[in-house]
Amino acid sequence: MTKQKILVVGLGEVGGAVYSVARDSGAFEVYGYDINPSLTVNKLEEVPENLDYLHVAIPFNEKFLQNVKSYVEALKPKALIVHSTVAPGTTRRLHGETGLPVAFSPVRGKHPKIKEHLYFWPKWVSALPKGFADVARSHLEAMGLKVRVSEEEPEALELAKIWETVYRAVMIAAWQEIDRIARRYGVGLKTIAEFTAEVHSVLHDRPVYYPDFIGGHCLIPNTKIIYKEVPSKLFEFVLESNEKRRIELQDPRVKKEVEQLRELFLQLTKRDYYA
Repeated sequence: MTKQKILVVGLGEVGGAVYSVARDSGAFEVYGYDINPSLTVNKLEEVPENLDYLHVAIPFNEKFLQNVKSYVEALKPKALIVHSTVAPGTTRRLHGETGLPVAFSPVRGKHPKIKEHLYFWPKWVSALPKGFADVARSHLEAMGLKVRVSEEEPEALELAKIWETVYRAVMIAAWQEIDRIARRYGVGLKTIAEFTAEVHSVLHDRPVYYPDFIGGHCLIPNTKIIYKEVPSKLFEFVLESNEKRRIELQDPRVKKEVEQLRELFLQLTKRDYYA
């Protein structure tokens, strides 16, 4: 039986993990391309036309739609599966502008353990046309992944992926702010954190976060994606607070307090997930 031909475009931490999972499954003829020569597996001219699936894992920016459409025009895939975090409405626009079935299937996980976490978390799928979601589910299950199909429109899953990360950014920014308030009164966060953690240990609804600068690849970039679409004061607060924190951490006392709170945070969370 002829194996389906797939290309994963974008081989950073997310796309590289998707490529590796697809290759390791042995179920497909897998190609991988990245514009960065040090990351790419194949040259674009080595990738056959009429692919069965084009898996998209390139960063979302103002050229995202244009870039994806250029790959569609060059390689003529039969369908798209988007793993990138995207602005709400992107799946719908890609389906409308390419005429192809498009599935959105966001990736969850902690860098640099993305491949491990691809197997850990269910891989949600939403698609246009809606019937394509079950086709995409079968395709991803053939990679060895657990899959869950959303019954709502793709915008719901697009927002879910953004909010799951931005939610964490909001909570960290809230702890950044209470740290500033505490310092106005000449006190630290130890008592505040331990008092809150005691309640959380019973009710499980008030997690303690350590108020570090929010770096990384997801939280702030995803906050910027949704803030550009919906200029909410909540997202504005997160972005402004985080920039303040960058400056505040130049104070050794603030930096020390953040490290102390980090230890408490790790005691209260699933340590091996973050390790």
